[in-house]
Amino acid sequence: MGSGKTYLKECCNQFRQELDTNIFAVSFTDMEEDQKIIEIHSGDPLYCQNCKGIMNKYSNLNLQVQSGSISQYKWNCEFCSYNNEIQIEQNDIPENEEALYCIQPHLKQQNQSGQDKCSITFCLDTSGSMSTTTEIKGKIECQPGLSQQEYEMLKKYIQPETQIQYLNKSKDISYVSRKQCLLTAIEQQIKMLKQKNPEIIVGLVTFNNEVVVYGDGSQQPIKFSEQQLYQEVQMRTVLSGCAKQMMQNPITKQADKLINVCQQLQDNGQTALGPALISALELAKVGKPGSMIIICTDGLANLGLGALDCESNKKFYQELGQLAVEKGIIISLVTIKGEGCKIDTLGELVEKTNGIVTRVIPERIGQDFSNIINDIVIGTQVELKVILHKALKFRREENSRIKNSTLKKHIGNITKSTLYTFEYQLKTAQELKKENIDIKKLKQIPFQIRITYTNLKGDKMMRVVTKLMETTQNIQEAEKEVQVDVIHKRIAQKTAQIAKQGNYEDAQIYNQYWNQYIQNNPHINSNQINQKKNQNFQKHNEKLQTALKNSQSRKYKSIQIQENQQKIPSINQQFVQSPPNQITQTPDEPFIYPSMPKNIPITPLKSQKPPLYTDKKVKKIEDQNQQPEVTIKTSDFKSFTKNNKIQSNSITTADSQSNQSKIKSSQNSSQSNESDEDQDYTILFGYERAKF
Repeated sequence: MGSGKTYLKECCNQFRQELDTNIFAVSFTDMEEDQKIIEIHSGDPLYCQNCKGIMNKYSNLNLQVQSGSISQYKWNCEFCSYNNEIQIEQNDIPENEEALYCIQPHLKQQNQSGQDKCSITFCLDTSGSMSTTTEIKGKIECQPGLSQQEYEMLKKYIQPETQIQYLNKSKDISYVSRKQCLLTAIEQQIKMLKQKNPEIIVGLVTFNNEVVVYGDGSQQPIKFSEQQLYQEVQMRTVLSGCAKQMMQNPITKQADKLINVCQQLQDNGQTALGPALISALELAKVGKPGSMIIICTDGLANLGLGALDCESNKKFYQELGQLAVEKGIIISLVTIKGEGCKIDTLGELVEKTNGIVTRVIPERIGQDFSNIINDIVIGTQVELKVILHKALKFRREENSRIKNSTLKKHIGNITKSTLYTFEYQLKTAQELKKENIDIKKLKQIPFQIRITYTNLKGDKMMRVVTKLMETTQNIQEAEKEVQVDVIHKRIAQKTAQIAKQGNYEDAQIYNQYWNQYIQNNPHINSNQINQKKNQNFQKHNEKLQTALKNSQSRKYKSIQIQENQQKIPSINQQFVQSPPNQITQTPDEPFIYPSMPKNIPITPLKSQKPPLYTDKKVKKIEDQNQQPEVTIKTSDFKSFTKNNKIQSNSITTADSQSNQSKIKSSQNSSQSNESDEDQDYTILFGYERAKF
């Protein structure tokens, strides 16, 4: 809870930002362990016939009739005051704030081969840009780089002054490729999983101009050529018949084989991410719910199904995300800094499955893999229901299903790090009068959280948590008992949620009001612990504010470009309609509009500019962002390995061209800003999950 006490005061102005401690968070960190400790109730939960609240430790029960082990009670609901008549055994009356119920036990299937194990499928980009090198200070342990044969072939296509990067290493500086960093990270994770989770199944899918499905490495890999990357039905048909055989052996048996496969991978060609994700989903589907897909890429998907250079393909990823949710599969995305990946589209897919989005420098890939793998799934098909006392209502919950004082939210998958925050407030005087509520009599108020989910054993469970909070009409009392961590999480999460809807100005206003409230409030900062926590949060919040300003600036720039594009055709149309006798032209002369203006002025959108942008520093940032965009299209490449087996230690002319094209794109990323946009989106995604 945001405070040890619930603050009860009527909202005076519906348009004013209400700043108080009426916030609470729902965390799932301890849920897996609690399932082992908390006793499962043998009976079903008892619901209030009016508000559907569940009987709990704090319920007021009056015994009416006792007959053997079953007794009849009158239960005056603590949430809505409705009088219920119930029958219950004495042993089934909850004695703790938390209660666990088994709604429907899992019916085990007869054939359990490979389906009682979770899996992790690595979906790896092996396109040409993965050979781009990075300067790393200090010594690092990394897989060997280019072979001598690869180097001799590659140096035909690179500038002499850059050749030294691929072989030379100084005492304090190393040059390693993205591929080297990636493969080193994969090998580390495979070894770690073999040691800590030997029964898990690990699969591998790689993609460039082709998609190669290795599975656990025990079967002959399946290769989809460039022409097949547009045939979704055929790909699914091929994989559905053999996915189970390709994902049947635990990592303890296949670790060495998979490491050997990784060491033979070569980087070339374009980026067929969409078809690779289809393949990875087919592998993950044969595992039990809780399986995971980790995508690692350094560039834009530009080949096959789901190519992101076409806006219409966004629906493709939305459908894949829905399929993953239905199967209890989590998809996470690791992107490498330097290239634009359109993380906003892929992020929606990841967000739907409750995965993680990160954007890292190459040498930190291993740490991100580790963080993702450790954030294990603890429940699927999750629905959250929150019930407040009838005197209260939710605040700023536009995208949730709310009825009276009850909120429902369909979540899908949950992990240990999943967290949701909510705000609430007292109802208006008119609403309280209608409910016949006297707040002076409300010395305590109940809150109930109900989580319905399927555990990893397949049992449908319900976890009910009920808290009873003291109330106060003195804001200072509530602020003195504040839990600033909860408020920090709410500020970050709600700010990011508003921003991801495109309302960057509203997000900045919300963030600034709340940040000033916690930083300047003397009651909240009355002790050194809260002061230190606020100072630490301020550092994180500055990153969030910067991402908001950058996103807002890009939005205005995009609007200006669109408006000016609309002006040009209208001007052209005006001159096209000029009378023919005003135009003199000989047959050999080019046609010229008689009064065509040399420069078409760009009118700034004054009405769109938010009041928050009056600061000089912010103006400076905007001016810098007004640089013209530089867009480099990745050229089309022909696959030199079409319908052939994968060859190790080989590099082609097309591979080098692809590499050079993407290097140029990387060098211009600071001006363009697909890469910067991805970075800002990643920040918003992380803060929406309250991960800081």
